Amino acid sequence: VTELPKVEIKSIENIKFDDYSVKIDDSETDKRLKEIAKNQPSFKDATDDIKAKENDLVVFDYTATIDNKPFKGGEGKNTQLTLGKDLFLKGFDKQLIGVKKGEEKTVDAVLPENFPEKEFANKKANFKCKVTSIKNPEETKINDDFAKNLGAKDLKDLKSLVLKQINDEYKNSLDRLSKNQILKELEKFKVDEIPDNLMEEEVKVLSQ
Repeated sequence: VTELPKVEIKSIENIKFDDYSVKIDDSETDKRLKEIAKNQPSFKDATDDIKAKENDLVVFDYTATIDNKPFKGGEGKNTQLTLGKDLFLKGFDKQLIGVKKGEEKTVDAVLPENFPEKEFANKKANFKCKVTSIKNPEETKINDDFAKNLGAKDLKDLKSLVLKQINDEYKNSLDRLSKNQILKELEKFKVDEIPDNLMEEEVKVLSQ
């Protein structure tokens, strides 16, 4: 039978530690909102004769072939690429610089190692792209519409959510400081006869 060790609670009442509170300046909230807006780019349709350049969003349909043969996974509709990000296939989007809306462009690219159809991984493919739209980047306006797109009721609601997020980040860090102070104080207490299997169980829980 394993007995829990006896701990005198009275001694714990005298532990002293710092408890922190956080006051977030409005400028911190505004700064975070600007960071969010930067990562939520906005685009507007370009005129038909405009050529695509770096940072533009190009929307296109494509059919791809390997050795002039179609393959599974080699078709795409309404594919969107921000030129210069190189997020689709290595070197793919650079070949779309200069295209216009309605234009067809042939692009060569190597399929990635993790391509879903394993037999086509690392193979060179030929993509016939039909450009359906070109969009120019524009500055994202931080307003009620922006807030609604992020799931908030309005801008005021979004600011309160961001404020809470920043507050929680600081508070979690500061609470860890308080917790460390408490743990250091607890280390000073002498608890006799802690059963080995209880310690083993606790180590197991912590490691998991």
